[in-house]
Amino acid sequence: MIDKIMAVLKSEGFQPKEDEASVTFKYQMIDYLHIKDEDDQYLNLYIPSIFQVDDDNRMAVMQTMNHINNLHKVVKLVLNDDHVWVCFEEKLPKDTEIDELLTFAIVILEQATRRFYEVLKEA
Repeated sequence: MIDKIMAVLKSEGFQPKEDEASVTFKYQMIDYLHIKDEDDQYLNLYIPSIFQVDDDNRMAVMQTMNHINNLHKVVKLVLNDDHVWVCFEEKLPKDTEIDELLTFAIVILEQATRRFYEVLKEA
């Protein structure tokens, strides 16, 4: 699957960087991350560490995350080590063409990230 992901990203004009564990690239000044797992039947794509959580903002952040999670079916915001991550994970049937799905994932993650900031600002 990693070859497909790299090919789609390059064909869309991104400049992905690959290492042993992941693929990273930027879109709209946002860092994206795909974690490699050859045994996984899911397409994963993340925007890591979009916001740091502390005791002062934890409740507002959790309420905002919940709001965004209720708006989007395939995007979920989660806490990893007191940082908010925006996540896309979709099960792929064998031999699925991922072109449109990967493009959709990139856009929906960016939209959810922007909406998170907008809602949090109003909290």
